[in-house]
Amino acid sequence: MSRDAFLLSLKAKIETLFTTYTKLLHTQEQQDIMRNGFVFSKIDPTANVLVMGINPSLRTDFISDDDMCSYDYSKLNEDRYFKKFYNLLSALEPKGITYCDLFYQRHTEQKQIAHFLNNEIGKQFLRGQLEITKEVITYVAPKLILLFNRQGGQFFSSEWMDISLDFDKKLSTYNKLAYSYKLESYIYFAPFLGYRTPKTAFEQLDHDLPLLAKLVN
Repeated sequence: MSRDAFLLSLKAKIETLFTTYTKLLHTQEQQDIMRNGFVFSKIDPTANVLVMGINPSLRTDFISDDDMCSYDYSKLNEDRYFKKFYNLLSALEPKGITYCDLFYQRHTEQKQIAHFLNNEIGKQFLRGQLEITKEVITYVAPKLILLFNRQGGQFFSSEWMDISLDFDKKLSTYNKLAYSYKLESYIYFAPFLGYRTPKTAFEQLDHDLPLLAKLVN
């Protein structure tokens, strides 16, 4: 499937899911988030490295003007959030890097995910999003996934994505590294990188990246 066709299909699936669950989710917190709509990444299927976060923020300055519900990582090297990945992952750039989030709902406080974990309908909504994200990962078929969010790690599991992980003990990485046979990808679990991130986290990442680069050869 061509990239354009895949992105059209992706948008339609997310839109249908959000339309369905807007009618089913009833708590005030859930409804407030649903009113923010969704945003998805125009992923690059030729990339060997997939960088992931947990969900898009409420900012609008990174969103494409043509549809107001998507963004293109390849054009965000100067963006205040995304530029750190360009700087930190420069050694992996020749391998091809693209980006997507686990979820498509928009909120700036990541802890707001908990509003959907408090009841079964909310959990079903999250699972529906993760099913779509699995399709994205399968389409890109990255050799390496870099998840920059500790909380997001819980969703790479049999409970949420119907996958099992084999944790790697051969590479001496500071952060956890696993392999998913279903996704055919290595998954590296790193902390969220923000202005409060301790210096040691960046030092550990600097140590791990050359080791991870060998997995993408």
